[in-house]
Amino acid sequence: MSMNRKIKEEIISMFIDHVRIVYEIISDMAVYYSTWSENKGGDKKALNKKKGKMQLLEEEGDELKIRIIQDYAELGAGLGKYIDLILRLDNIINYPLEFIDMLDKINVPKDQMGEISKRYHKLINKIMKMCDVLKTTIKNLRDNEELVFNNTTEIHEIENEIDSTYRQFLDFLYSNEKIDIRLLLRIRDSIVLLEQLADRIHDVADLIRVLIYE
Repeated sequence: MSMNRKIKEEIISMFIDHVRIVYEIISDMAVYYSTWSENKGGDKKALNKKKGKMQLLEEEGDELKIRIIQDYAELGAGLGKYIDLILRLDNIINYPLEFIDMLDKINVPKDQMGEISKRYHKLINKIMKMCDVLKTTIKNLRDNEELVFNNTTEIHEIENEIDSTYRQFLDFLYSNEKIDIRLLLRIRDSIVLLEQLADRIHDVADLIRVLIYE
């Protein structure tokens, strides 16, 4: 038995609400990073305020995920991949929060901040673009399914760009003898989180592509 169209539209509408939360959290991560880099870890009041907002959004996303699971999981037929989708979508949120927590442990010398910051910004901006396309993809899953394949293809292309940017950042770190080894490892761990964040968005896009062919 296939899924009722009305139920499908209800679920996707809830996904649209959830991806808005994901997008807001990633946007706040980008603003958090900019504030951190411009003030060299300073302006703790602004950083804590932004972190608090992100944590509230995380709770909102978690509540929406639980609602979807409770309201629809028992309906069975055809809903398994949609439940999987909300779980994967919600999992994305962990990475921006872990990233900003890690930033608090990184202390970049002033003379090295310029080049390092430029590379962080490049990576984060591409992730923002990727999440923006994901938001459009889920909206089109409800409003214009014909565009979804192109949307998910664009996400795949951006993910390739992010992989390249990530590797370039790593090459820069490993070839720069001025960077203290402890600082290098902390920066490396932070950009691994960003790369994993991009992977999780790509995973969601792959599952959406499966859904449109069912």
